[in-house]
Amino acid sequence: MTDLFLNYIAVNVICAIALIILAHASWCNVLFTTEMKKQFVLAALIAMTVIVAEMGSVVFENIRLVRRASVLIANTIGFSLSPLIGIVLSKAFSVGKGNIRLLLTIPVWISFALVISSPWTGLVFNVNSNISYFRGPLFCVYVGAYFCSYAILVIDSVKAMKHYQCHRKSTFIMLLVFTILGTTVQLILPNVHASWLCVTLSLILFYAYFCVLTETQDTLTGLLNRNVYDRYTKNVHHGDICAVIVFDLDSFKQINDLYGHQWGDYCLRTVGCLIKDCFYKMGFSYRIGGDEFCVICQKTGEQQVEAALSLFHRKIDNVRRNNNLQGEFPTVSTGYAVFHGSAEEYDLAVKKADAQMYGYKNNHKWNEDALKTKMPLMK
Repeated sequence: MTDLFLNYIAVNVICAIALIILAHASWCNVLFTTEMKKQFVLAALIAMTVIVAEMGSVVFENIRLVRRASVLIANTIGFSLSPLIGIVLSKAFSVGKGNIRLLLTIPVWISFALVISSPWTGLVFNVNSNISYFRGPLFCVYVGAYFCSYAILVIDSVKAMKHYQCHRKSTFIMLLVFTILGTTVQLILPNVHASWLCVTLSLILFYAYFCVLTETQDTLTGLLNRNVYDRYTKNVHHGDICAVIVFDLDSFKQINDLYGHQWGDYCLRTVGCLIKDCFYKMGFSYRIGGDEFCVICQKTGEQQVEAALSLFHRKIDNVRRNNNLQGEFPTVSTGYAVFHGSAEEYDLAVKKADAQMYGYKNNHKWNEDALKTKMPLMK
């Protein structure tokens, strides 16, 4: 065996071991949801299976002391499973379903069926009696399926960046470009066996990126947490017209005491969702305390802020009006201030926003004595 061949085997064995470690680390990760764990583990195991299958087919082709059936089986496993990696990985951080995503999976399953039939039909690939591999007349279907799976990965990545409120999207974009370009090298140059090294690195990088990303999230509301808020406000860029908006749930302690913490958590989650829904185009939303929230907007004026706040209060009123659940839904006091970006001006803007919020709270305050007379509806 040549040194090049031995190097190829060594690299693939190392990749397979790395993927086993990645699968174990994903399953033990306390930051991930159960669904994220399952999908990262599945993606790692599929990639490892494909690497072993491809390595087997290359070894069999070079040794030429095995039956043709062994090479056919190895290629069938590799070609049928490889387009699934992008789909499975995207499901690890998928935040919704869509018709486009569903349509893009159709070529993947068509390719899967053609690959399974290829040992007899030779439509996607073929292996002759001399144990030599050839691409079939419908190999382009497999290529199309491969790109469709990564198109799904791109679509879900864009949705995830919006959902997780990524402060810096450039890292995610570079990771996607590396994944797509690195894994397509072998499609263009069949003798360059670098795709699975790139797949392994991509899965590890995605895992590392989402470990960092999940640490930025407030687990209850899905907004950015206080740690991210503190770091971001220390580096506010100078010059831009910005706005800070503060939110506080009125009489929230009484709500918790009367109806229980489960109802209180529901109120916090609902308010967090409405804040993100109303302000996601304008800036970043944070939960900065128990019942305190904040939005920091960039390049935003007073008219835009007031329009978004008006929408937010209408939605809160609608929730309160249509609330037929276990308890009373609180009102939310708000305040804002516009400033020209700098850390010093930001601190002054927060004080102005707080003052406006407490003024709003006093003008719209519940009758707490009436609230205290309500009987608790849940424990």
